[in-house]
Amino acid sequence: MKKHLIYFILSVTIFMISSVSFAKTNYRLLVFGDSLSAGYGVGEKNSFASILQKELIKKGYKNVRVINQSKSGETTSGGLSRLKKALDSVKPNGVLLELGINDVLRGSSISLIESNLERMIKMCQERDISVLLVGMKAPLYASILYQKEFNGLYEKLASKYHLMLYPFFMKGLIQIENGAPVSKYTLADKVHPNVHGIALMVKNIMPYIEKFLKQSQ
Repeated sequence: MKKHLIYFILSVTIFMISSVSFAKTNYRLLVFGDSLSAGYGVGEKNSFASILQKELIKKGYKNVRVINQSKSGETTSGGLSRLKKALDSVKPNGVLLELGINDVLRGSSISLIESNLERMIKMCQERDISVLLVGMKAPLYASILYQKEFNGLYEKLASKYHLMLYPFFMKGLIQIENGAPVSKYTLADKVHPNVHGIALMVKNIMPYIEKFLKQSQ
């Protein structure tokens, strides 16, 4: 019984020490994406980054500051053109990179999307900034080949550059009833998340965020 008690006390002590050591470190997490994380239709206070910040504080990550530099309509080309300035100004410890779907909607080639994402990843890694890559999926109206290549692109890059990957940013948001999408978690456009959708997005990604923070501190 005494041995079990000692082991329990040691476990709690180790946990507290590790928590304290993380809490002493100021950590800047840059959210760099498109309208899905920019707060389109819901406002900055209800954006993905803002809700993520609130949930992290609730979980005790009071040292983590989430900085949102997402832009509605952003493509990988646009993101690439402004990433250096964002890194210079924010000086993040980690970057949540969420781009690509607007390229698909514009019919951009997979090779261009891959090249742009790759250059952004390299730009971060050259500065010793960790990257959490956030994946998306091509719409069903795209060709089967295009869907396959785009949907597999994020896993390919994550494997190549040893990144943590969150496979699908919109997981659980798009629901189909009677063959048509319903807007329980989306705005009237049935594409962008509403406040309930953003809450679900944060809930789904949180285990990845916590693991990412612990690995990249």
